[in-house]
Amino acid sequence: MNSRSSRRTPSLSSQSGARHRGRSRKPAKQWLKISMVVGLVVVLGGVTWLATRLLVVKTDLEASQMLVEKLQSEATSFDLAAMSTTSSDLEEHSASAVAGTRDLTWRIAEFVPVVGENLKGVRAVAESIDDIVTDVAVPAVDLVGTIAPDSQSTDGIDLLTPITKAESVVESADGALARSGTRLATIDTSLTIGPVTDAVVKLTGLVASATTTVTDIAPMVSAAGAVLGQDTPRNYLMAFQNNAESTALGGSAASYTLINVDKGKVSIAAQAGGSNDLKDGTAVDVQVDQSALDLYSDYLVRFPNTSTSRPDFPTAASIMQSFWARDKGTVVDGVISIDPLALAHILKATGPITLSSGDVLSSENAVSLLVNEIYFRYGSYDDYLIVDAFFQNAAASILAAVTAGDFDIKTMITSITDGINQGSILAWSADPAEQSLLDGTRIQGALPKDNADATVVGTFYRDVSASKIDFYLQTSTETTSDVCEAPANPTFTTKVTLHSNLTQEQADDLPDYISTQNFGSEFFATQVFIYGPVGATLAGSEVVEEGEETNVDSGANDLGRPVAKFTAYLRPGETSVVSATFTGEPGTYGQLEARGTPMINATNQTLIPANCG
Repeated sequence: MNSRSSRRTPSLSSQSGARHRGRSRKPAKQWLKISMVVGLVVVLGGVTWLATRLLVVKTDLEASQMLVEKLQSEATSFDLAAMSTTSSDLEEHSASAVAGTRDLTWRIAEFVPVVGENLKGVRAVAESIDDIVTDVAVPAVDLVGTIAPDSQSTDGIDLLTPITKAESVVESADGALARSGTRLATIDTSLTIGPVTDAVVKLTGLVASATTTVTDIAPMVSAAGAVLGQDTPRNYLMAFQNNAESTALGGSAASYTLINVDKGKVSIAAQAGGSNDLKDGTAVDVQVDQSALDLYSDYLVRFPNTSTSRPDFPTAASIMQSFWARDKGTVVDGVISIDPLALAHILKATGPITLSSGDVLSSENAVSLLVNEIYFRYGSYDDYLIVDAFFQNAAASILAAVTAGDFDIKTMITSITDGINQGSILAWSADPAEQSLLDGTRIQGALPKDNADATVVGTFYRDVSASKIDFYLQTSTETTSDVCEAPANPTFTTKVTLHSNLTQEQADDLPDYISTQNFGSEFFATQVFIYGPVGATLAGSEVVEEGEETNVDSGANDLGRPVAKFTAYLRPGETSVVSATFTGEPGTYGQLEARGTPMINATNQTLIPANCG
């Protein structure tokens, strides 16, 4: 058999199998292509879906940001109806934003390098905003609604319900901010793109700032219930300062009202005239720094109306508390001080109030009526009982309007804030823990204990004419310093100008209550106390313009500060100018700030330079 004959001819069946084997490879390739196409479609679909979710989340976050700004504006204007609507819209958008980031596609994409960290960042921002909106903003808006007078019962304003809600808001805010801070800290902003990085950084800063605020106010909110007599009734002494007879904190404390607070309800328990119902001339047993007695004499503790002579309300309040305990038999839990300047602000919120005398007390006439016109009506010292009764009725009438909730809440908040900032509303608690919560606030009525946050220079006045003449006194101060250029050894100079805005004819026509017991209408005497920065030394005191006569008195160190003291005697129409220079020790100096006695004619205060910027 030759080689050709030895070859086997493939059978029909074997040829057919070969053809089948060749055809089987084609469907496999087709399935691979189909699978790739399907996979690509799935990926593209996922990317498209993810892009859609990103767009939705971005839109909701931007809307949330605009709504937050709108809510802040409405809160400033205290538009409660608008705040409620905006709060609901904000809650809807923040919830929608966070829902978009909880999609399975989104979560899977978070594992993709680079892209994933950006998606995690967006989710962290969305979840944090939703947490803050749900647990802070919305409850806070609801809380504000309970403060509004129209939400109160007809038997008077309820102070405890808002406090109870505030405690809940603070607690939820603390948790929401803590969660948000932890969540945002997990984002590696070195791997995120600019917009995401900016959002994470900005929100982290806002959360940190809000956390500090919540931490600061939490103890105050916690203590507020006790202050309002939640468990045990409280008694507070309200002192009325008369700025027409100036003292450092405002004026002579000539009238008092004892207030009882029980489960948030406020009532008047008693009233008294300072120099008539309390024992003048006999010192109370209260611990006062010798430096204060050196500057202001023992009148500080012998007479209740001069207890406000030192620019330190804790000192004045402890003296008032001691007078009331000794002469009235009630130990009060705290002291609140208010003057006609503050009452004028409050009357903007309550509207005019009709007194038992028939007088209509308003924001426009409160100051002039209470500290000047009343003395022309009852100008003799023999009428003191009538004058005291007039003051007591004014205080009781205004307090009744406030406790009844009969006022505009937005205006009231602004009015009280203005009163506190100008030093016309002051408060002190006999409980050391509660008092410590006021540290560093203007309502405490105390000068800062260091220069770190603000370098405060103070100018304070005290009438020593035994008069109500300061209705006609004009004052100004000018403080210059080189602290910006020489912080290691700065100097501070304060020049004070006093001007009697009276003619001799007007002075001669003044009633006894206004003209001086000591000098008649011939001239008037005012002491000036200039307090330098903490730790500084008094480098010099000078009389620049004498008036009738101006003396440089013995200075001192008080409240950790050097004090320059002057006594200016002014005839009607005269001017006196005094100046004091202080040398500061090396240290940290905050923004230069001028403080002083809240005067009827507001002191014009000038700072040079205004700031170190």
